[in-house]
Amino acid sequence: MAKLLEAIAAARTRGLQNSNPDVVACCGTEGAYAQQAALRIYPTARIRYFPGFEAVFQAVERGVCPQGVLPIENSTAGSVVQVYDLMRRHRFHIVHSHVLRIRHVLMGNVGSGIGQLREVSSHPHALAQCSEFFRRHPAIKAVPAANTAVAAEALARSGSPHRAVIAAKVCAGLYGLRILSEAVADEKANYTRFICISRELIIGPNPSRMSIMLSLPHRPGSLYEVMGKFAAARINLTKLESRPEPERPFVYRFIFEFEADIASPEVQSLLAMLSSDPEIGHFAFLGAYAESQSE
Repeated sequence: MAKLLEAIAAARTRGLQNSNPDVVACCGTEGAYAQQAALRIYPTARIRYFPGFEAVFQAVERGVCPQGVLPIENSTAGSVVQVYDLMRRHRFHIVHSHVLRIRHVLMGNVGSGIGQLREVSSHPHALAQCSEFFRRHPAIKAVPAANTAVAAEALARSGSPHRAVIAAKVCAGLYGLRILSEAVADEKANYTRFICISRELIIGPNPSRMSIMLSLPHRPGSLYEVMGKFAAARINLTKLESRPEPERPFVYRFIFEFEADIASPEVQSLLAMLSSDPEIGHFAFLGAYAESQSE
């Protein structure tokens, strides 16, 4: 209990002294939405690209990059479950979150048109956010890709008039592609929330959100009891995510995200209580952080 509160106090001191990182890890390549989010958080940082979500976690965990940016949920397609699953396997802390307005654009090679298309490639979450487009064009096949910008770069190299991608508008200029439609997303108000992770626990100025991860005993009422503790402390839960523990069938790990003041005695008392509860098999304080938003 005391150890956790001491770690939080030290993290707040580091946050006041910490300067912005010189390098930030992102998934994909230039033009990716993660790059846009990273530069909103740290405008002067150099972006280093990695091929997948796990590679970003590994880069931060091994000290290759001090911080990394990953998508965590979308307002249309929901949670990015791959990132939540990786949270269980890697050592990290959340130091910031950013909500980015997502504007998907359909683009193809010069000379291409929607009537010529046989397939459209993008990240699975982007494809899910544009399901109405595929409903209106049943002859066009949705092809999953590792990243929106990676798909755009590959399309430009192919030169094919029968393929297109869904990506950020900036990719058209970067890779010499032609915009075929700027109205492919199901929802105009489409947002993705990104988290910035660090190996070290750092709590910067004005943290308004918190995240913890824990495992609960497999018995009736265990989750209800924990949620009751949040209600008693008058803490607003903003998200509750459950992910299976593969080595323990039908046992789940829970990620709680909530709005709270880390300096509040009630919040610190709750964290101390949860971290020392003998029935909780695993407890991890993931971080206290500010959240920003851009249009």
